[in-house]
Amino acid sequence: MLGLLEHKNFTGSIKDVDRKNRIVTGYLAAFDDQKDSDGDIAEIGMFSKSVKERGPSGSNEIFFLNQHNWQQPHGKFAMLEEQDGKGLYFESQKLPNTTYSNDAIELYAEGIVKEHSYGFQRIKDVFDKERNATRMKEVKLYEGSNVTLGADPNTPFSGFKSLTILEINEKSSAILKMLRNGTLTDDMFLTLEIALKQLQSESYELGKKSLEEPFKHTQIEPITAESKAIINYLNEKNGI
Repeated sequence: MLGLLEHKNFTGSIKDVDRKNRIVTGYLAAFDDQKDSDGDIAEIGMFSKSVKERGPSGSNEIFFLNQHNWQQPHGKFAMLEEQDGKGLYFESQKLPNTTYSNDAIELYAEGIVKEHSYGFQRIKDVFDKERNATRMKEVKLYEGSNVTLGADPNTPFSGFKSLTILEINEKSSAILKMLRNGTLTDDMFLTLEIALKQLQSESYELGKKSLEEPFKHTQIEPITAESKAIINYLNEKNGI
């Protein structure tokens, strides 16, 4: 709805993470002519006016945030532009030496954070009857955020249900590695432990579903190797 502050997520939007210089590059949005879950299509040019006026070359009012949290700014963008008709490309400034930015860099580097989101206000929309979709023609951009672990702290892992068993195993391995390295804050340790429990649950459900379909050529164990590793880790933490 025009005038309201909204958020939209974009998965697989990381281009590079420079761990040494603390700089992240990637895309906040994609121009792929696909209708999203809200029935919207992102149009080339929808960010151009806002970025020109409010971006790094303008008044520089667009922030890079952690989980859409205005109390946890990573800073602003060194570069922000619609690029090659592909999407809204960004290069961050050097991330500050804060606990949440340090956590974000580690999560980026280990491949756990793979998603960004942007906060915006609709300025101009056009309804496409043929596609039954709303084409977003112009928006006012306020911020971009890293959000793979969830923009809403009350539902931090809502995206896990769409993962395949291979993706679950890969994410579980990355999280276990980070937990054992011991480089995160206490809050992030707790968050990742909760994530592991949900990944274990999703792995079990996928395995159970596979076993309920006997005519499929490929089946998955209800308890995968990664699930066992998760169980062992959590048991060790709890002294079991």
